[in-house]
Amino acid sequence: MQEVLIRRISVGTVFKLVGVGLLFSLLPFTILMGCTAALGLNTLSWNNEPLHGWVALAASPFIGVFFVAIFTMFIGTAAAFGLWVYSWLGPFGISYKPAEQGIDPAAHSADVA
Repeated sequence: MQEVLIRRISVGTVFKLVGVGLLFSLLPFTILMGCTAALGLNTLSWNNEPLHGWVALAASPFIGVFFVAIFTMFIGTAAAFGLWVYSWLGPFGISYKPAEQGIDPAAHSADVA
């Protein structure tokens, strides 16, 4: 791991990190809830109406993307504002693992496993 000291993170970077994090966590969750709703459970609803069957299965990715967009707007704005206020206190460190140039991510993960 390497660490870099930064003064401020750009708003676009904050939104990108929040959006990607929510996309890869909330979207699979809503698809899972769509699968359980397709089996008859009341796990997915729209306009206070429970969705069941193939409608729930088809609607779950769209509901997930909708939630990701809404939460990214609110959480990204709050995080960007909080980091902006925090930047007044001084620089802070971010630890990261540098990307390896010229290596396909799929091939690299196969080498690790």
